[in-house]
Amino acid sequence: SVCEGGDLFAWGQNDHGQLGVGSPTVPISQPQLVKILKGIPLAHIATGGAHSIVVSLSGAVYSWGKNEFGQLGLGDTEDRYCPSYVSALEHWKTVFLACGADHTAVLSKEGLVCTFGAGGAGQLGHNSTRNELVPRVVAELWGARVSQVACGSQHTLVYVPFLDKVYSFGCGEEGQLRAERKPHQLIPLPINSPVNPGKSCHGNDQVHNLYMVLPGRCLTCNLDNILMHFTQNSYLNGIATLKDEDVDEWISNSSPQHWEHIKKNIRLIFSSEACINGSFLAKRDKHFKTSKEVSGVDMSEVLQFYRKISKKPEVFQEV
Repeated sequence: SVCEGGDLFAWGQNDHGQLGVGSPTVPISQPQLVKILKGIPLAHIATGGAHSIVVSLSGAVYSWGKNEFGQLGLGDTEDRYCPSYVSALEHWKTVFLACGADHTAVLSKEGLVCTFGAGGAGQLGHNSTRNELVPRVVAELWGARVSQVACGSQHTLVYVPFLDKVYSFGCGEEGQLRAERKPHQLIPLPINSPVNPGKSCHGNDQVHNLYMVLPGRCLTCNLDNILMHFTQNSYLNGIATLKDEDVDEWISNSSPQHWEHIKKNIRLIFSSEACINGSFLAKRDKHFKTSKEVSGVDMSEVLQFYRKISKKPEVFQEV
């Protein structure tokens, strides 16, 4: 769970270190702060059978927990007890994540999908049953501009808005995929029914919430489980970040009742390293160049902000 202040808390089973709080332990019943990620502005989190993965607002991906099949994307099969940076996804422009029992799928801003981890049931979509230890692009989906991805235990679903189709691959033994298909489907194939007949969605600036476009039931294919898949790993509510309109309000508004609200907002954002870092990211995708050497923060934006609030001493002092 990520709080508005940007801190990540975890609890529950920890036999593979999937909570990211250190060495494997007995189940933890109380929320524990994942200290290593403190200060990183998180955008999404996904959890698998015994592994976890997060992505920051700058597209930096961290994974931890069970890694028997390479589901952490780190190039080996060693478990990780604390979040580890997935360098193979640097500059990938990751915007969304999904986890199966032992595999992971990642969606880029451009609509590309890469998968890694267990591939024994074809759930990686690479026309094989090999495991993949590092992220690999699903070639069959190249150019499809996928807008959403979801994982079941041993299968994967993606939505292509331009074609208004859900594509599926992986194990269908438990009815996840269409009944007439072979149990192991090794490449993405469309479910032969449009998600929203006569209407297609375009653009990929945000992941579409398929709850709005998927019918509850379809006579030609079973979409009940698909609806559940696409809504279970939704966007976080979002950590608190600074917006231009907020600053304008701070400067222009002087009524006492609004000042208390403004102070609360300022304290929330400026008491959190994660919220500060997320507030001054470089524009026009430049923040996706973030690495260990490049912060992704636009210092000119920081200076401009301070120049702006200096016009109102009480705001400047509160910040």
